[in-house]
Amino acid sequence: MRDTMHRESLLEVANVHQVFREKDFETPVLKGVSFTLERGEMVALLGPSGSGKSTLLTILGTLLTPTSGTLRMLGRELQSLPEKALSEFRNRHIGFIFQFHHLLPDFTALENVMFPNAGRVGRETPAARERARMLLERVGLADRMNYRATRLSGGQKQRVAIARALMNEPELVLADEPTGNLDRENADQAFALMTEIQRETGTTFLLSTHDRELAERCERRIYMRGGVVVSNLRDTGSQAARVIDHTGAAYSRAGCSRPGDLTGRHRA
Repeated sequence: MRDTMHRESLLEVANVHQVFREKDFETPVLKGVSFTLERGEMVALLGPSGSGKSTLLTILGTLLTPTSGTLRMLGRELQSLPEKALSEFRNRHIGFIFQFHHLLPDFTALENVMFPNAGRVGRETPAARERARMLLERVGLADRMNYRATRLSGGQKQRVAIARALMNEPELVLADEPTGNLDRENADQAFALMTEIQRETGTTFLLSTHDRELAERCERRIYMRGGVVVSNLRDTGSQAARVIDHTGAAYSRAGCSRPGDLTGRHRA
């Protein structure tokens, strides 16, 4: 695993706001979100439903332009990129894992994994096929790579989704409730697999999750409420860094009078 004391910034999120407008109505969803992701981190993004997690992930994946604020990744300000260049950047540098897999049902596991590369270069290549085979072997599906997606179990589909996210060797993988549709055993296996890959490759993972047990196994947790970041805790071995309570009760145990007191204090 990379030296956690000497990591470099990968993604800088600065004062991001998102307001959805419909006729005369405005709905503010993100209200000034700022944080930094470092290379090689495994980070959990937590918060109650409606806190803005999914909207934030969509913005970080460059699928939605924020109302205001900036995203800087690999030294590039993403909002300044033309649409074609942004699409190419996304395909090359960002991978996605979704709760419901979104595999193409009429295609095999191997074809699903190759899809991001084929979309980037415009055709299937022998090198891409070999990498897809290697990834499926890595996630334990060597004997299922020629099965159509409809013949795979839920846990197997999620492993295919993990392999697909890694196809173009992205620096950042965004996972939206990646274990939310799995039982405990399969959820643990999927998380263990992502952790192993993170350690082996130095890929940064940001996992949006309601799974508190999974989140406490990540090295850092970013907690959102009401469209803002209310805590940003690194696992230093202290009780304050280990405990996240969805009701906010744990914040008093961390020595703070309210969740907002933690903002910025435990930044990496």
